Amino acid sequence: MTPAATRAGAVQALDERPLLMLWIGVVLFSLGPVLVAGSTTSGAVLSFWRLWIGALLLGALTLWRHRVRGTRASRRGWGWTAAAGLAFGTHQLFFMISIKATSVVDVTLMQVLQPILVGVLAFVVFGERPGLAFRLWSVLAGVGAALVVLAGTTGPEGNPVGMALALANVVCFAFYFVWSKQAMAHIGALPFLLGVAVVAGLAVSLFAAVTGERVSSIDTTDLLIAASIAVVPGALGHFLTTHSLSRVPANLPPVMQLAMPFLSGGLAWLLLGEGFTLMHVVGGLVTVVGVVGALLSPADRRRVVPESPGPVTPD
Repeated sequence: MTPAATRAGAVQALDERPLLMLWIGVVLFSLGPVLVAGSTTSGAVLSFWRLWIGALLLGALTLWRHRVRGTRASRRGWGWTAAAGLAFGTHQLFFMISIKATSVVDVTLMQVLQPILVGVLAFVVFGERPGLAFRLWSVLAGVGAALVVLAGTTGPEGNPVGMALALANVVCFAFYFVWSKQAMAHIGALPFLLGVAVVAGLAVSLFAAVTGERVSSIDTTDLLIAASIAVVPGALGHFLTTHSLSRVPANLPPVMQLAMPFLSGGLAWLLLGEGFTLMHVVGGLVTVVGVVGALLSPADRRRVVPESPGPVTPD
């Protein structure tokens, strides 16, 4: 077997395992907070460069893919892409601003609400009805994620405006996630992510222009960090997650992503020398048990995804 055939077989094997793709995406997403922790520029400036570097990379990949095998996109797909891009850009801005206005613990604890919000939207949009076991395991995973966050912070120091923005951040990302799943029936993952990056980049650019943020003030180190975020959790993480959405229920990936605080904490310990406590360990184990329980619950295995477009060629 030639090396090209071996690579093609490996890609096909990964494509047939959407849960594995989601888990790899979770690990890649977990690198994001560690990379951001090493930057010194503002959140808006870092978001600006992360989005536009990602757009250039995704543009090159989409063009190459289109020339080699063509890409799948329709007018409706581009419409969902524009909506998802606006939601993603707004989510990023609200997240960064709320971090400055309140505390990390407040904002991160708000993100534990994401599976609930996605579950509500999935019920309304897709008619998904997760069973009782799935919901109970999801609650357990949320409790574990909250313990991990609390273990690494000194306590809330927020204000009402900051908390409102933190909640708006989670709501915007929930809409982005559900609209991403809707888009997958009409557009390929690569052109979708390219469109999202461009629309989100335009939204962040408008915000920077209105608020007077100097995006040119970024130094070389922070620019490299922005590029790393764009490539690893941005392009690779989002591609693996988005490409698998057509074959899994919409409320499943957010539950799996509750393991991210535990993974990010471990990476921070390994790469940045940040310490951890017994509560970190306990919370991480509770999160992992909850996520695994939700994935293996009989109700979840019997659930059928309505109007699934079926497997598609990765692009």
